Amino acid sequence: MRTYYIFNVNKEMSILTKDSPYMLFKSFESIYLADRNDLGMASTLYEQLAAKFNKAMLNQKITEEYKGNQHYMYTKDHHNYYNKYKDETCNIIVKNSYLVCNSNNTKLELLKKLTGFNLFACDFENKDYFWLDEIYC
Repeated sequence: MRTYYIFNVNKEMSILTKDSPYMLFKSFESIYLADRNDLGMASTLYEQLAAKFNKAMLNQKITEEYKGNQHYMYTKDHHNYYNKYKDETCNIIVKNSYLVCNSNNTKLELLKKLTGFNLFACDFENKDYFWLDEIYC
């Protein structure tokens, strides 16, 4: 199971970093690794890179997309997708600043139908990163 932190990258920043995702990953990694003394700087950097999510709207959007799906379950900011036939597991926790996704693959099933966002996924433990729209093309 891998843990991805998913950010809603600002439109301007997504245009600048679309072809160089490594630089964006390193920026988010520096925020992730920041200690208490650097929280002010990390917060400022985050505000330059990403936009916050509207939790209520995002929860509603995901729920509406999957409400008829037998593999989907939702409880207060937690979205779970488990398909035992395909061995797919995807659990998402919606936060204000990012999404936390635990998944056993990179399909991230619950995020496939989300549009209107520039979603960038980072797995800081495994040094993996990608734009979500690139894995669905």
